[in-house]
Formats: sequence, structure tokens, C-alpha cells
Amino acid sequence: MEMIIKEIEAISSDVYTIVDKAKDCKADIQRGINVNHTPKWDDSISKQDKINNLFYYLDEAKFDVDTIRDDLKEIKNKLDDLLDLVQYEEVAQKIRSK
Repeated sequence: MEMIIKEIEAISSDVYTIVDKAKDCKADIQRGINVNHTPKWDDSISKQDKINNLFYYLDEAKFDVDTIRDDLKEIKNKLDDLLDLVQYEEVAQKIRSK
């Protein structure tokens, strides 16, 4: 049972890490949106530069989402393993109690 509790605590920690990562990704996306805000009279940044900046941040956001998706798949696998362990323990306990 101790092993199961430790696994649950590790998974919980992983979830908090991913939530923090998602917050950072959202801040990066917001930065990408805001980097192109210039007054109409300011032509120091061309439209093409603004488009290039947006695509850069869009590509970064895609990478971040892929990373988060992979992390969530790992957590799902850990949860599946934990479920198997709990079911095994349940069967083992029934056998021991006979």
C-alpha cells in the first residue's frame, strides 16, 4: 500500500508541474500577441516583421502544446500502471483472505 501512495504522490507532483508549464506557455503566447502591438503611426516594425513574429510565437506555442501532450500521456501511462497495481493488490488480498 505504501508503494501505491508514493505513486499517487508522484503523479500528483507531475500534474502540478504540467499545470505550471501550461501557465508559462500561456504567458509566452500572451507575450507573442503583445510584441506586435505598436501605435498606428509607428512604422519601425513592418507588417512582414509582425507576421514573422506571430509565426515564430505560434510555432513555439505548438512545440509547447506537443510537450504538454507528451507529459500528459506519461501521466496517463502511470495511472494505468497504478490501476493495474491496485487491481493486482485487490486480487491478492482476496486470495490471502481465503
